[in-house]
Amino acid sequence: MELAPMRLKNRIYLVGKRAVRNSVAFMTSHPVLSSFLVALGVRVVVAISTGLLHEGTLIGDEGQYLILALMASEGKLTSEFWPGYGQSLFESTRTFMWPLTAVFWLFGPSRIVAQLLVATFGAVTSACAACLAGRFLRREFALGAGLIVAFFPSQILWSTVVLRESLVWAGLAAIAVTVDYSQRSRSHLRTALLTVLLGLLFVATVWLREHSALLALWCLCPALLVGRSRLRVRILTASCLLIVAPWIVGLGPGGSDYARKAMESMGSSRAYMAMSADSSISEEIFDCPALLESQTRGSDEIGEAISRLIDRPRGEWICIHDQSGIGRLVDNRLTTSFRRIPGGLYDTMIRPVPWGGGRGLTQVLAGWESLLWISLYGLAAYGLWVHGKGHRVLVYPTLLLFSLSISGAVTHGNLGTAFRHRGQVCFVLAVLAMAGVQAIVEGRRMKSREGSLGTVSDHEYVDSGER
Repeated sequence: MELAPMRLKNRIYLVGKRAVRNSVAFMTSHPVLSSFLVALGVRVVVAISTGLLHEGTLIGDEGQYLILALMASEGKLTSEFWPGYGQSLFESTRTFMWPLTAVFWLFGPSRIVAQLLVATFGAVTSACAACLAGRFLRREFALGAGLIVAFFPSQILWSTVVLRESLVWAGLAAIAVTVDYSQRSRSHLRTALLTVLLGLLFVATVWLREHSALLALWCLCPALLVGRSRLRVRILTASCLLIVAPWIVGLGPGGSDYARKAMESMGSSRAYMAMSADSSISEEIFDCPALLESQTRGSDEIGEAISRLIDRPRGEWICIHDQSGIGRLVDNRLTTSFRRIPGGLYDTMIRPVPWGGGRGLTQVLAGWESLLWISLYGLAAYGLWVHGKGHRVLVYPTLLLFSLSISGAVTHGNLGTAFRHRGQVCFVLAVLAMAGVQAIVEGRRMKSREGSLGTVSDHEYVDSGER
């Protein structure tokens, strides 16, 4: 009688073991689809759970997108609604606002429906990471890259709240996958069609975040030149893409107009983000009236700064005003911005850290996640060192990683914005990190194999000596 329950338990155990084995085998053989489904499932569960446990929005900025989509779906988004801001915000983020408005028009204004839309974009990013890694890694490690994005805490957070972040990631990751297809193309027509697709992805990303889109364009053009064949065609298509695409959206040929304006205002961009921010990155921003007083007291340094403010209409020194109307003197010189890079990289790519004494639960949790980021950096650096020279697919992601990091280092003024924008490079780090993991695993296997061969050789030597 006692054998029946034991047999039943064993049978259940074997069935469960077989189901797990089959699931793992399916996921490994279909890393892109599996990454998408897992990421989507996790995000849907989190979205539903937070909706049940928390009333209202999780992030303050969600409200403006929800209200804009509601007004647009009802045809009430006019110039009188939030004058000077409402329509401008809608137009500048139209790639996100159009589908969000369409969802509200079809299913009614509901935050959970909007969250499901955003979660889908986050799952697409996970799938793109797996697809990119699968181009040069084994399937199990390609799946690992997708699952890193699927389970990374901040990736889950920012793709379950109604913000444009996950769509920005999906755009940058989709560009990476398209660049890889273009690099592998041997057909004139296919290369031309992929170039058009890259142009459309660039325009779509511009209507989400202009500076990220422009950096992506500058990174993808040199990556297109390392294809397998037809260099002349690639030079022509990359040149047309670089010159025409940003010109169409008003950024100037090659993005020159936007780049010039951005380089002249990096200091003020950083200062505006720093003012009145709870997580402001410490920076010396002088009070304009106080500087004038100091000048009258004979301060040579302050006097020189004020004279530059007066004598340089180009804006190297400008006075900006916070919400209280207090004027702040900002150093907009390029040399000053470039000097911020070392400290800025630490602020934007490492901080907050657990031992940094963060204020509030949000910064504490972000600080603990920074340990995961540091782990990714180490593995990604090793993966790039091992695989970087042998795989052209890594050209665009690597350039994008460095360009977004440097631009953030000189422009971000608070840890909140820096931490959120860091998510743009998570898919790149996931791919490179799994490249590092595969290199480590293969290295250990090779060493163990060499050790076993060495042992066999020693036995053979002893046996031959005995004979």
